[in-house]
Amino acid sequence: MANTILKMQGISKQYGGIRALSDVSMELREGEILCLLGENGAGKSTLMKILSGVVAPSAGEIFLNDQKIDIKNPEVAHGYGISTVYQELVQFPDMTIMENIYVGRYPKKHGLVDFEELKKRTLRLMDELDIHFEPTEYIRNLSVAQRQLVEIMKAISYDSKIIIFDEPTSSLTNEETDILFRIIRELKQKHISMIYISHRLTDIFAIGDRAAVLRDGRNSGEGMVKDLNEDQIIAMMVGRNLENQFPKKSVPIGEVILKAEHITNEKVKDASFELRRGEVLGFGGLVGSGRTELMRAVLGLDKCTGTVTKDGKVINNKSPQDAIKNKFALVPEDRKDQGLVLIRTLLQNIEMSSLKTVSRAGFLNAKKEKECADKYMKQLNVKAPSYNVNAGDLSGGNQQKVVIAKGLATNPDILILDEPTRGIDVGSKAEIYEIMNDLVEKGVSIIMISSELPELMNMSDRIVIMREGRITGVVSAEEMGSVTEEQIMSFATKEI
Repeated sequence: MANTILKMQGISKQYGGIRALSDVSMELREGEILCLLGENGAGKSTLMKILSGVVAPSAGEIFLNDQKIDIKNPEVAHGYGISTVYQELVQFPDMTIMENIYVGRYPKKHGLVDFEELKKRTLRLMDELDIHFEPTEYIRNLSVAQRQLVEIMKAISYDSKIIIFDEPTSSLTNEETDILFRIIRELKQKHISMIYISHRLTDIFAIGDRAAVLRDGRNSGEGMVKDLNEDQIIAMMVGRNLENQFPKKSVPIGEVILKAEHITNEKVKDASFELRRGEVLGFGGLVGSGRTELMRAVLGLDKCTGTVTKDGKVINNKSPQDAIKNKFALVPEDRKDQGLVLIRTLLQNIEMSSLKTVSRAGFLNAKKEKECADKYMKQLNVKAPSYNVNAGDLSGGNQQKVVIAKGLATNPDILILDEPTRGIDVGSKAEIYEIMNDLVEKGVSIIMISSELPELMNMSDRIVIMREGRITGVVSAEEMGSVTEEQIMSFATKEI
């Protein structure tokens, strides 16, 4: 049994009248990968913010190597060898890799930054982790996965003994995830301890040693990963067994409502597809395959050639306003940057795309605003004290529901969901799927872009697969019951 190097005992945190953590305790052992799990809003992020010095606990104690410590800020955390690789990367895009890694800690020579020494330190760090970039490359030129590797190098540069990974694979392809796991295993061999937060249970079973679960701000259970199964972890997370993770309802599929023909631009190559009323049409493919770009073209967010026909009539979406007028709604992949204004209230976010329906003579009607917000918060079961709290104060799953509410407030015929369950827990996923079921029962047609093959296969009526901007395969309704993940991946990687 490895030595316990970290203990968090009796940790509580209260924000005004909201108790985020109640008497939570956690231990971490040397060289261990501890998977911290729980639904959105369970308290995982708050607990890690306390450990990394971002917020102070209302009560409780932290011990490092049996010595009580007071982590007042992130700089103090770094001094104790505690670093965090955040899901939302905080980097300087117009600075180089080496400048980002050592920002605020540049080596000096004659009072000036010693760029030669800075480059040497960066190269040594890259050799240590077997990661190879040009140190002088600008961050803006890197992919999301590459930028995440830079953050890992930054964490190691503090001589960290404890690294917190917050949803590290949420934006990575399978190949990029394999690279990340290799690095994590190598860090483990160097006796570095890691706390790994993820909603992807496959990650937990791939690299985890032990799992600790929070529910409603309290300890809910823990165990060695090798002794647990998926159902046991889910039961600890949500307090109940999920009988069916993908509760797809079968509804009658109607006539063709949307036809896109020969859509072409820089990212999309001669793509054509049909969508029927009440249908969930899944779009699969690797990240960067052109799925999102095809929908942006259909919505008028990007220029393209080709023809879009809705209800038998040729339409020409040139802007988001045109798309809303033609009864399209989009739930974008990046809910925080593209779907919400985090410093605005839920009411303001929900009504943002439907101001005309809550206005009278050009002035907002307060009664209609509140009725609209109330309606969709209840319909989607948004867990929030009121519609007057800011969107940024909600958990990821509830933020996603607010983005969906904003789209539904426009009363769409066609709802496009781009990675609708990315970064949210299994309980919230099930709620999103039930929302989809309710919508198709009411005749709404859904296009769902997803990188999660089980989700794609279990919640779609048909699947369109793309690669390099082209449609390379279609799984028909008749084939849905027998198609395999391997067959879908063969289309996604098929040479054109």
